[in-house]
Amino acid sequence: MGGDVTRLEGLLSLFQRIRERPTSRAGDRLRPLLVTIGTPHETRQVAHFFVEACMADGGPYSHITADGQSSFTDLALLLRHTSRDLSANRPRFEPALRFPLLSMALWLLELRRMRLQQEQAGENEQAPRFSSNAQRQAWQLAGDLQAAEEDAHRRTLLGRGIRKRRQIVVPAERPGERGRLASALVHLEQVAPIGVAAVALLSAGTAAALNLATAMLAAAVGIVFIAGQITARTRDWAGRRRYRWFTTTQQTYLRGNRSSDFLGLALDVFFRDEPDPGIPLDDELERLLVAAFLQDLRHGYRRSIWRAAWARVRYPAVVFDLFPAGHPSRDQARRFVERIEELRRHEERFDPLVIAFPLASADEAGRFADSVRVPLAEPATVDLGVLREYGEGNPFWNEYLAEQQRVAVLGTRRAFQVDLGAGDGSSTEPIHRGRRRPWVTHPAMPWIAMGAILVASVTVITLQTVRYCSPVSVWHADNGECIGITDGSHIYANRLEGVEKRIHKLNEDAVSSGKPYVTIVYLGPMTTDPQDKSLQADLMAGVHGELVGLSIAQEKHNEANGQPRLRVLLANSGSRFRYAKEVAEHIRKRAGEDPRIVAVIGFGQSKRQTDEAIDVLGKSALPMLGTTNTYDLTARRKTSFSPYYFRLAPSNWRLARHAAYWSRNGQLDGLQASSADVFYDASKDDQYSQNLARDFADSFKPGTVRIFAYSDPSQVPGKVEEACAKPAQLFYYAGRSDEFRSFINKVANTSCGGGSLVVLGGDEVTKYVSDNGAELGRTESLRLYYTPLAAKEAWDRRWVGDRPLQTFYAEFEPVVDKLVGKTAPANLRPSRTHAAIGYDAARTIINVAERIFGEQARTQPTAAAILSELTEPDRRAFPQGASGLLLFGPRTTGHEVEQKPVVLAKVEKNGATTVLQVCGRLVEGAQPEASCPPNP
Repeated sequence: MGGDVTRLEGLLSLFQRIRERPTSRAGDRLRPLLVTIGTPHETRQVAHFFVEACMADGGPYSHITADGQSSFTDLALLLRHTSRDLSANRPRFEPALRFPLLSMALWLLELRRMRLQQEQAGENEQAPRFSSNAQRQAWQLAGDLQAAEEDAHRRTLLGRGIRKRRQIVVPAERPGERGRLASALVHLEQVAPIGVAAVALLSAGTAAALNLATAMLAAAVGIVFIAGQITARTRDWAGRRRYRWFTTTQQTYLRGNRSSDFLGLALDVFFRDEPDPGIPLDDELERLLVAAFLQDLRHGYRRSIWRAAWARVRYPAVVFDLFPAGHPSRDQARRFVERIEELRRHEERFDPLVIAFPLASADEAGRFADSVRVPLAEPATVDLGVLREYGEGNPFWNEYLAEQQRVAVLGTRRAFQVDLGAGDGSSTEPIHRGRRRPWVTHPAMPWIAMGAILVASVTVITLQTVRYCSPVSVWHADNGECIGITDGSHIYANRLEGVEKRIHKLNEDAVSSGKPYVTIVYLGPMTTDPQDKSLQADLMAGVHGELVGLSIAQEKHNEANGQPRLRVLLANSGSRFRYAKEVAEHIRKRAGEDPRIVAVIGFGQSKRQTDEAIDVLGKSALPMLGTTNTYDLTARRKTSFSPYYFRLAPSNWRLARHAAYWSRNGQLDGLQASSADVFYDASKDDQYSQNLARDFADSFKPGTVRIFAYSDPSQVPGKVEEACAKPAQLFYYAGRSDEFRSFINKVANTSCGGGSLVVLGGDEVTKYVSDNGAELGRTESLRLYYTPLAAKEAWDRRWVGDRPLQTFYAEFEPVVDKLVGKTAPANLRPSRTHAAIGYDAARTIINVAERIFGEQARTQPTAAAILSELTEPDRRAFPQGASGLLLFGPRTTGHEVEQKPVVLAKVEKNGATTVLQVCGRLVEGAQPEASCPPNP
C-alpha cells in the first residue's frame, strides 16, 4: 500500500479488529457500525480494501455495489443477495452460513404475493407460465389455501406444501427461483463426526462387554440413526421444531389471530393484506425478515462443541459502496442498516453482523447517526489519525472495548464515523491481521477426532476379534483354541453344538422362571488342538457324553419343578487341560461375584494342569466333583487330600488291581497271563498314564511285566514293534485315547506272535470304543477288553438281579437321537459311559442343594453349605447313580466313593460291549457274586 493509501492503515486495522471474533472466554459482543465519510472515489477505494481484507483471511462477507447488479427495489431482494453472499464467501472447509428462517419467511411472502395476484386476476385467470416446477407448486398451493374454507384444512395443505418444498437453507437470488436445498453434505459437519464417533465407541464398548454380533448390530443401528438424522435435517416437518422461533417471545414483530403456532403464523402472513399496492412490504413484514436474518446469523455463530460453527474466528461483514443520488438501491441500503439497528435497540441481543456503510457528507452522517444512536453519548466524527496503530494496540478500539464492558449489549456508541479526508492513519506497525483460527478449532478437527476414535474403535474390535471368541468370557488361547466360560451361547466345537444349545436353552428357562436357582460350572476340554489335524484329534466322545449327561440331569430336575433350579456354565480348559489353571482363575473370580455358583464339576483328565486348577479353586473353598479323573494322588498335597475335592471314579490303584487280577485268573475269556507288556504315556504333564501303568505292574506280580513308555504320540508305533518282536501274553494299554488309534493300527497290522492278541485297556479307552466299536469288533488280529467307569450292560439281571434299569439309561438314547439324529455314525455320538458319570455328578449336587433348600426353610444353597453336606453325607439312604451307589468316603481316602463298581467289558465281533465282571456296589442290597480280587 503506497502513496496516500497508507493514510488508511489505521482504518483498515480498525475494520479487522471489528471483524475479529473474541475468544470463547472473552465472549461475543455486538459490533458498532463503521461509517465512512468521503467522496465516491474515497469510499469506493475503502470498500475495495475492506473486501480484499475479507478475501485474504476468508471471513464471510457480502459486497453491495451498484456495478453490474440489478436494483434492490425492496428490502427482501437485498436480504436475498446478502444472505447468498455470506453463505458463499467463507474460509475453506468451514461450513457455510445457512438461512433457513429467512428462506421460509421469503417463501411465505412469495405465497402471499401469488395470492394477491390471483385475487387481482379473478377466477378466470390462468396460471402464468412458470419457469420452474417449484413456482407451479407454489402457485397451486396459494390457490388451494385461498379456496379452503376451514383453518384446519388450510393447516393440512400448508404443512403438506412445506414438506414438499423441502428445506431451503439459502434463499434464491430472485423471487420465484429455487434456493439452495439442504443436503446431506450440508449437515455432515455437525452430525457425521460426532455420530460416527459415538457409534464407533458404542460398537467397541459392546464388543468388549458382550460379543461381536451385538457390536455389529449396535453399529448398524447407529448408522441407521445417523442416516435418519441427516435425512430429517434435510426435510421440513411443518416447523414443529425447526421454525418454532417464529412463535417464540423473541419474535414480536408480526403476530396474528392464528399465530399460536408456526402454521398459524404462516397463514397470518399468507392472508395479510397489502395496504399500499406500490409497497409490497409493510413495516412489520420488514422487521420479520430482518429479525429472521439476524436469528439465522446468531444460530450460525452459536458456540457449541457439537457444531463446527464454533470454530469461526471472523464475524460476517456487509460492505456497501456509496450509491449515487437517485440510484434505486440507495434507499434500500440505508433502510437495511436502519432496520437492523432498530431491532438491535429493541432486542438488545448479540448478533455477529458487521456493517461498513459509506456516506457522502458529514451532515448526512450526522442525520444517519441520529437515527441509529443510543442515548448514552453524542455521535462524533473522527479522522484517520485517531485510528493509528501503535505497538500496544489501537487506543481508539481499546477505549471503546473498555466502555462496552461497562455498558449493556449496545455499548455507548452504535457507529464509528470516520472522515476519510482528514488525518493520517499511517503507522510503522503493520495492519492488524486478527487472530488465526486455533488448530483445535479447525473444521477438520471433528473429522480428525472422529477418524482417531474410529481407528481406535476398529482396533479395539479387531483386538476383541483376535483375543476373544465371545467377549469377554471366552478368549483365544496361545494356540488358537477358544477357552473360557459360557452359558452355552458360545459353541466350542461343531460336535458339541447340539448339546451346548440344549444347555443354553435349559439355562435360559431356569433363569427366566423366576424361581431360585443354583449354578454349577463344568470344567473340561471342549476343544481340540488346532495344530493337530489328525482324525484322533476330534476324539471328543468323552466330554460330549459328560455334557449330555449333565443336560439330562438338568432337564429332568427343572421340568419336575425341582427347587432350586439348576443352571450350568461350561468352562473350556483347552485340549489336554493345558489351560485349566487360567480358566480356573476366571471361575474363581466369577464365583466371587455370583454366590449362586455352588460347585465345579469335571476335572476329567489326570494332568498337572488339572491339579493346578484344583489348587486355584480350593482357595475359594468351592466344592469340586471329579468325573473321570482316576489318578491316585489327585488333589493330594503333602500329607493329605484337599477337603474340597470329591471323586466319582475309582482310583487307578483299584482299576489296576482288578485288571491284573482278571488277567491272571482267566477272566479274559480263559487267559491266565503270566506276562504282560504295559504301554503308557510318559509326558511330563500326564499323571494318569504312568500312575496306572505302575499300579498295574505292581498288582500283576509275580507275573512278568515289561514297560514301554513313550513321550510323544509318534513313538507309539515303534514301541509296538519293539514289543511284538517277542510279545507277552497280554498287552496292557495305560495310555490316552488320543494315541489309541495309532496303537491299535500298529497291533492289527503287525505279526505279533501270531493268532489273536489280547489287549486290555484302561478306562481312557472307553472314548475310543464309543466312536469305533464296530471297527474294533471287525479286527480279527486282536481281542479288546477294557475297564469302563460305567456301563449300561452292567444293569443286567446277572449283576443287579430284578432291580430296574437306572432311569438315566432310558433317557439317554432319545436325547442323543434328538441331538445328533438317529442315523448319526458312532463317531458323532457321545459316550454313554461318560454321560452316566456326568449325570451322576450333576445329580449329586442337585440332591444336596434340594435337601438344603428344603431343610433350611427355602434358604438359597451356598457353596459352603454344599461342601458341608458332601463332607458329612446322610448315610440313611444311598443315592443311586447310573454308575453305582454314590456315597463319598472320608478325606483320608480322597473323598472317593466307597466301593465304587469296577467293570470288566469286552468288545464283541459285532462292535457291541459285553460286561464280564462287576466288582463293587452297583445297587443297594445283595448282588450276585463276581470274580473279584480279595480285599487288601
